[in-house]
Amino acid sequence: MKKLFPVVLGLTDGIITSLVFTAGLISSSGTIQLMTILKVSVGSSLIGAFSYFIAKYTELRDELIRSGKRLNPSRPMHLLKSSQGLAIVLQSTGEALLALGSGFTGAFMTTFPSDLFPGSGIVSMIFAVTILAIMGGLISRYLHGGPIRWALTFAVMGIITTVLGIFLDIV
Repeated sequence: MKKLFPVVLGLTDGIITSLVFTAGLISSSGTIQLMTILKVSVGSSLIGAFSYFIAKYTELRDELIRSGKRLNPSRPMHLLKSSQGLAIVLQSTGEALLALGSGFTGAFMTTFPSDLFPGSGIVSMIFAVTILAIMGGLISRYLHGGPIRWALTFAVMGIITTVLGIFLDIV
């Protein structure tokens, strides 16, 4: 389950980012065109994946440098120049790609109902909040937490994000 983090991060980031961007449009017209949905999904997932890569690479590089200092204090960067340096780039890239795919999926699946059912924007918003609540409940099972508390926390996060998106009216 080591790859759970980038998937969960990507899905939640995709959902909440698309809500912030599109809630204003969905609430006013109830419809988002497919091209707008694709643009928001691609933009949201790329930003999330870049951020994930930077954070993961920074974390792994720091660990490698610290290990290098412990092994050879006079050459703390020697591990970065070894195959281990390439391994952290590949691991960071692989996990960022997982975040990218799940981010696109999260953004697309929560805004696409608006295109499928024109004029029923509230359905997209309710669907997005419901997906977040379900994710919270499922994650709580894995983490041995209270599923109702996790589901409610994720749902409230979705509601706050939706209200913020309506207020900001970005798209």
